[in-house]
Amino acid sequence: MKELTFYQKLERIPILKITSVYVIGLFLAPLLKFSPKWFQYLEYSLFLFVGLTLCCYLLRKTGFRYGYLFGYYVLVLLFGIWQFWRSDPLFVKDHFSHFQLDSYVVDIIDEPKTKADIVRFEAEVIGGYKHGTFVQTTGKIMVSIKSKLKIQFQYGDRLWVKGSMARVAPPLNPLEFDYRGYLERADIYHQIFLHTDNYTVIAKGVSQSNDMRGKALETRGYFLRKLQPYFQNEEYFSIAAALLYGFRSDIDEEILRAFTNTGTIHVLSVSGMHVAVLFGFLSLVFRFVPLPSMLPWLPFVITFSVIWLYAFIAGLGPPIVRSAIMISFVLSAQYFKRNSSSLNALVTAATIILLCSPRALRDVGFQLSFLAVLGMILFLPIFEKIIVVKKPLMRFFRDAVSISIAAQILTTPLTLYYFGQFPTYFLLANLLVDFPSTLAMYLGFVMTVNPLDWLNEILGILLGNLIGFMLYCLQFVDSLAFSTIKINIIDKGLLFLSYAAIFSFLYAYQWKDNKYHYLGFFCVAGMLIIAIHGRVIERNIERFRVYNTRNELTMAYFKHQQAVIYSTFDSLNHKALQYACGREIQVLTAEDNVQFIPLGNAGKRVNYLIALPIGKVIIMEHFEEVLPTADLLIVRKNAIQKLAAAVSLISPKQVILDGSNSLKKSLRAKVILDSLRIKNYIIKDNFAYVWDKESL
Repeated sequence: MKELTFYQKLERIPILKITSVYVIGLFLAPLLKFSPKWFQYLEYSLFLFVGLTLCCYLLRKTGFRYGYLFGYYVLVLLFGIWQFWRSDPLFVKDHFSHFQLDSYVVDIIDEPKTKADIVRFEAEVIGGYKHGTFVQTTGKIMVSIKSKLKIQFQYGDRLWVKGSMARVAPPLNPLEFDYRGYLERADIYHQIFLHTDNYTVIAKGVSQSNDMRGKALETRGYFLRKLQPYFQNEEYFSIAAALLYGFRSDIDEEILRAFTNTGTIHVLSVSGMHVAVLFGFLSLVFRFVPLPSMLPWLPFVITFSVIWLYAFIAGLGPPIVRSAIMISFVLSAQYFKRNSSSLNALVTAATIILLCSPRALRDVGFQLSFLAVLGMILFLPIFEKIIVVKKPLMRFFRDAVSISIAAQILTTPLTLYYFGQFPTYFLLANLLVDFPSTLAMYLGFVMTVNPLDWLNEILGILLGNLIGFMLYCLQFVDSLAFSTIKINIIDKGLLFLSYAAIFSFLYAYQWKDNKYHYLGFFCVAGMLIIAIHGRVIERNIERFRVYNTRNELTMAYFKHQQAVIYSTFDSLNHKALQYACGREIQVLTAEDNVQFIPLGNAGKRVNYLIALPIGKVIIMEHFEEVLPTADLLIVRKNAIQKLAAAVSLISPKQVILDGSNSLKKSLRAKVILDSLRIKNYIIKDNFAYVWDKESL
């Protein structure tokens, strides 16, 4: 049988063209900023192109064929742009942000999560009060409530809240987690911080009884409550809850770090592996359970229903939705005796997810999940062809190794682009974790449906020991030398060349075209040149930062993968410091090459003089009659009363007003410094001060 060409294989994915154009529209959308008026023009354009495309389609036999194709693709492109922006509050007329409300009525639409003394949850703003009149609204918000008391909230609770709804701030430091982008992908653009006297619970579980989401969370809660008594170790139960149902709220951060560093974090996120295990479990059950001959459709219906119910209970995240769709294709193909295409199923799953949630395209988890599956689809047949084994045990071992490598091939460039680190022993870690985690899931599913307590106690002991063994293996791998390679985060040029090289070599191998071998080597050569050039520059580059850590000061100097950190925080491991700048410090430094110097003053106002290779820095918290000269002056704690005199004494080239100053005082200081023609920078509600290479 003659092998299909590359283009013939693409033709067997009919949805690929339209999906590609739609994705291009989603990529272009953030570059286009619309006013409400121009967004309305975009909507008019959609209707116009629908009419033109329909006319061209009806007249396609009279010379309008290309007009129809052009209109069709432009329509899809514009639809992608419209999809991206349609949920933005600026274009939603009844969004709560358009009304000056005194208080709000919100419904909790997700499971509340408690961390330390703060409870967070997503809420839908169903309305609010303005001068005593209720105004009906729409829009989601992230609510944070600070309280030392244990507050019990649940999905569906209705609350009255009073406070200031604020737009979520963008990242204020290099490589800081983009919390704003993370929330916007869930159509959340505002947040509110409350204390115990700023809210009242109006009703408990208003929508839980008749809402599918509420039913799903209630079912998951029931399953978790059923499993918990059989675990003596709470740590092991938290891992089992994540492993089975994606509930990760109670997992210790050290454990999460071990899974992340070893490249096995996918085990704790309900994904394709979990759906595949459930599918295999149900297939095994129906193989041994006799069914009446007049009900051949029953296994198909039950398996299909259980998989989607499981996906719903686990939260309908992109990985599990993708897997559920793909398994649904396989099930349907088996039942209706049709050939199924994994690549076609993957593209269809991506299309459905992006239609429902357009901003998911920019989600790191979404991208890594689909690339991992694409890698398995493309490379597993190659490994099976190269490594031919007949014994079942050896075939199992080959498949386990092949799956890990195939998934890693396409995800590695993106991992380096986003995180700047690579799990060296990912293969060993996956071999040690995948089989125990699969067995643990089988035990967990049996415990979930089994009514016999004595059997569940035995299974609980087995499951606890299995999770303990898995955790021991991960911590062992994480403790090995060079378990995680950290590099400077690669740029978009290297990312593009990486994927160009991978797909060039893949095409050359698959279709025996040597031109693409040369193209692949050309891409690799380009990557090496860029990497060597960057390494040479990096050897001599100096970096200086004054981070935005709110009311605290954190200042850093980097060179030769070494860093000196000065901070008013008491430790480099302080959570607020790590959230703001820990990622950049980790990327720009080698292991154990960070010197941390605390600037503790026990609440007193103290001035500091710090000598760095790039110049002297004065941190001024109060004015003194005698101040040394310095290249940079950092003003703190609203010490601007005699700023002109201080600048006269210090003669700085630049003045930085850090986040401990109020915005009002910072703006007043800026006026003074501008009149003295001194360069200045305000950090309050602004991006960190970033300096590379050039002198102060």
